[in-house]
Amino acid sequence: MKKYIIMPIIWISLYSFVNASSVSEKEVINLVNKAIQLIESEGIAAIKKIGDPSGKFYIPSKSLYVFIYDQNCIIKAHPFKPTLVGRSYKGKPDVRGKLFRDEIVKKAMTDGSGWTVYSYVKPDTAGIFKKKVYGKHVTVGKNNFIVCCGMYSQ
Repeated sequence: MKKYIIMPIIWISLYSFVNASSVSEKEVINLVNKAIQLIESEGIAAIKKIGDPSGKFYIPSKSLYVFIYDQNCIIKAHPFKPTLVGRSYKGKPDVRGKLFRDEIVKKAMTDGSGWTVYSYVKPDTAGIFKKKVYGKHVTVGKNNFIVCCGMYSQ
């Protein structure tokens, strides 16, 4: 009797994990690179396009979006939560205490790019989820930006 109950639970758990991670690392990196290409061709004006909730850098069906920080952890674009734009998040942790924004910025400014894992809300889904984000540094004039995109793993 117990194995008849346990097996469906295992299959449901596996199915949920596979569906939740339907976005690949390659897709995340490609979207970051497309945003950087737009910034390099249009300059700072591109940031408004990237932050547009109805623009091509927000794909709600995949909970996929590009967001941008400056070197001081100030959000410059965020199509999922546009009300965050202009706010500094330096030194502010996620719900589990990780200073993920500082880590994203540090990796990009030091190494050019990098991956960071943290906990965050998922578009149109209740709860807190693990998120793996790729951030890449780009310079426009004297401005340093970290262009980011991520994937939820649960």
